Amino acid sequence: MSLLYSPTSLEKGLKTKFLEYFSTENSLADQLCFVESSASDSEKYEWLGQAPQMSELMGERKITPLSDTGYTVTNTTYEATIAVKRNHLEDGQTGSINRRIQQMAQTASTHVNELVISALVNGTTDTCYDGTAFFGNTHTARGDGAAFDNLAAGTATTTAGLATDLATVKSTMLRFQDEAGSPFHNDSPAQFTVVAPPELEKNLREVLGATMISNTSNMQVGAAQLIISPRLTDANDWYFLRTDNLARGLLFQQRSPIEFSALESNTESSFLREVYYYGVRARYAVSYAYPQCAIKVVNS
Repeated sequence: MSLLYSPTSLEKGLKTKFLEYFSTENSLADQLCFVESSASDSEKYEWLGQAPQMSELMGERKITPLSDTGYTVTNTTYEATIAVKRNHLEDGQTGSINRRIQQMAQTASTHVNELVISALVNGTTDTCYDGTAFFGNTHTARGDGAAFDNLAAGTATTTAGLATDLATVKSTMLRFQDEAGSPFHNDSPAQFTVVAPPELEKNLREVLGATMISNTSNMQVGAAQLIISPRLTDANDWYFLRTDNLARGLLFQQRSPIEFSALESNTESSFLREVYYYGVRARYAVSYAYPQCAIKVVNS
């Protein structure tokens, strides 16, 4: 009697299937976050304060220490595992197993996106490096910089209202100061991104793409990229982020990337219970970097 399957060859085939459907092409971490590699369970971000400005050398150098924020981000371990009965393999039900592996790959591909959107939603309560909520009306002044507000009240969700609010939040962001009292955005920003729920997609695409709005020339064509996320459950609120430089609003900290593994033959579970296990695992975290690079617009 010939052997109908080989657990070792099955693992290789399922791993190949997983990698075939796993993709980071549409990763919001790459689009919206500063990406930081992690070498331990947590990382302390002492660089989240402002780097010193260039000034004329007058005798001795002015020494600026790292930030006193002590902001720490801890990695979280995530996993997803399926169990496959040996009888299913003997009965040739590998098609169903392949489809489940495909689904696992697609779910794993979008998990970081889920964390990124959750960070935006939770930003009105979760704190950033200055000790206040990431999106807040009273970010404390540090050094010689002025206090600032990155939680804005929108005027309307109509095309005209969104156009007005987009111009307002952009000018507001460009007025934020660093700890030396200079403009935080002291260069010419090249890229902004709007993140919004599906209900605002039509009107925002008009704001960012239409040549005319209400019989008036639209000066904001191409002013920002647009990301529509069905994970945003509030139909009226949206987010404006700067996404073209090192200083960004969100932080993606990666300790261990997604990996696929199996527990198959010659194990206790396979011998006693005739069950094989296939799963994925990763360690990372999404948190906050610079609130000066993100504004939430709230519409009642």
